[in-house]
Order: sequence, then structure tokens, then C-alpha cells
Amino acid sequence: MSAAKPTVWVSRIMMDSTLIKAFTSDAIERDKDATLQRMEMHQEGLNIAAEAFPQEFYSDSRHKKIKKQPDIFLCGGFWCVSSAVAEVLQRFDLGEGCVYPTKLFQFDRETPVEGEYFCLNLGARQQFLVSEQSPGAKIPRFAKPNSWILRPDPQDGDLAVRAAALKGADLWTDPYIRRVVFLSDPLVQALKAAKLSRRFGLQKCAVLSDH
Repeated sequence: MSAAKPTVWVSRIMMDSTLIKAFTSDAIERDKDATLQRMEMHQEGLNIAAEAFPQEFYSDSRHKKIKKQPDIFLCGGFWCVSSAVAEVLQRFDLGEGCVYPTKLFQFDRETPVEGEYFCLNLGARQQFLVSEQSPGAKIPRFAKPNSWILRPDPQDGDLAVRAAALKGADLWTDPYIRRVVFLSDPLVQALKAAKLSRRFGLQKCAVLSDH
């Protein structure tokens, strides 16, 4: 039997508008300008300090009870995960990334939203994209060089990465491509085994030999 082919995965979470949830946070109320700046950094995959993450989120929906949230979602401008996903992530190398416990409340700011949640600091930045061999990558008009994006209907093999990606952190963003997150195969297999991978929107990358 031949050995399994080395695999790296790309996630479309940052392209999925259904994962955007309407919450505000204690951080916004403490310092709106600084928090908005940190949100932008966070959504670019940059590492931000633990104290920059909200400790509490509050629903914007006055007349609607908020149900249990997905296993991964953008909450008030910050990526959050369920406790089940957090438990899996903490078994892997997140580089400078990590998870921080947080709380979600209904509009009244007293009634908890069902479930336990963690903010996800993506943190790890690794440059492994091979753009010239990535048929699904494009640069928007007037964008800066190496500001690639993934096409909206990606397929397996649309992005190519160097084999060095197999040895780095298990969850990372790449400074050469925006709005995607990369995951190692061991991490993806752990998420799949726990039935937690569905909302990650995963496609396989082509892994190129370094030789």
C-alpha cells in the first residue's frame, strides 16, 4: 500500500458571510478606536495581545433570542470557536496563536447564550503559498503585489504550498493571500473525527516538493 499523500488544507471561513454574527463587546465600549484597529489586525491573521480580546459579547438583536452559535464564527469582529473546537485546537501547535475563554450574552446582557465559547487568536503567519502554481488565486485590480485572494468557488488543488508547510504550525495565515486560513492535515483529521469540520469550508491544497 502506498503512503498517504502529504496534505495541507485551506479554510474559507473568512469568505463565508453566514458566519458573521451581530454582537458588540465590552472591548468596543472600553476603547472603540483601539478595538477597531485590533479587529482589523486580527482579521488579517496578525497576533494581538490577550487583553485586546473581549471578555464579553452582547447580542445586537433586541427582539430575538440568540441560539447556540456555530463551532466557528465571527463574533463582533473577532473569531470565536465552540468549547469543543477549542479543546481540539489546544492539542495542536498554534504558533503564536491560542484561544481565550469568553462569554456571549443576549441583548439584556444578563442571559447567557447557550454554549461555551473561546476567542481564537490566529497568530501564526507563515509564507508558504506558491502563487504561480495556484490556479484559484488572483490579485484584485489595483491591489498591491502579493495580495492574492482565493476565487469564491474554490476546488481542491486551487492553491499550492511549499512542502515546508507540512512542518510548521497547524493553523496559520499566509501574508501573501488574504481571507483564508490554512490547517495541517492532522488538525483537520482531528476536527473531522470530532464531527467539527463542517463550517470550516475545507479544500485540499497542492503540496509541492522543495527539491
